[in-house]
Amino acid sequence: MRPLLGYCDNTAEPLAGMLRPGSAGSNTAADHLAVLDAAITALPPGFRRRLMVTCDGAGASHDLITRLDKLAARPGYQLICSVGWELGARERAAIAAFPARAWQIAVDARGEIRERRADQACSDPECAHRRCWIEEAHVTELASLLREGPAGDQLSGWPAAMRVFARRERPHPGAQLTLFEARDGDEDAIRTGKDCGIGKYPSTSLAMNNAWQAAALTAAALLAWLRLLALDGPLARAGPKTLRYRVLHVAARLTRGGRQRQLKVQASWPWPTDIVTAWHRISALPHAP
Repeated sequence: MRPLLGYCDNTAEPLAGMLRPGSAGSNTAADHLAVLDAAITALPPGFRRRLMVTCDGAGASHDLITRLDKLAARPGYQLICSVGWELGARERAAIAAFPARAWQIAVDARGEIRERRADQACSDPECAHRRCWIEEAHVTELASLLREGPAGDQLSGWPAAMRVFARRERPHPGAQLTLFEARDGDEDAIRTGKDCGIGKYPSTSLAMNNAWQAAALTAAALLAWLRLLALDGPLARAGPKTLRYRVLHVAARLTRGGRQRQLKVQASWPWPTDIVTAWHRISALPHAP
């Protein structure tokens, strides 16, 4: 079985999922389009006008890129897309032809330079010594060379506004020195999904496994919103295993008195405050009309 999933990066919740037979191809554009449409539909209407859609290299198909290009062209809407791109012979040749000055230092989501400590750095982990820090990644744009290089326009079948970027990173100890494709996406959300049962299908029946995946996606969505609405600190970033142990499997009882409900937690439990605080926050949420 091959699951195809769509997540919301802002909330780490699954928006859509499709379970396909093991014989299904990874680049099946029709499946990607179905999951894309379902994921956008799952968003509240007010949040559909400004989107950034990311997909790994399996989504680098003409049909998907064309659909995203059309969605981005709608009046009153803004859509940015980032799709993984296969490093073929033409891309390798373009990268080799780029001069060193064409590479720019990569920055993280906060706009800060991506750096790591050098092997021979000093003992102060907060130091500002230039020699103690190594630029971890660089980026460059390949579109101009691929469209206007000696080989002519090698992107003629793709939208004219499409841009192709390459990223290079310093290898960590044990890393293979080769060109590779980096996957985008929220890896924490993927790990959460696996811990909730996605990929651990109990049957050879597609129908039964579809039901299993629906339950697993529901569990992942509930955990995502539990972290967002009710938890603080490390628990707000915790995975399913930690949440099960510290919150979900705790012996507790709901009681009623004085027209109020009270949550009574086992007195010997080490983290009662986190659970009670989460309960009060959830209880204070407005009810749907």
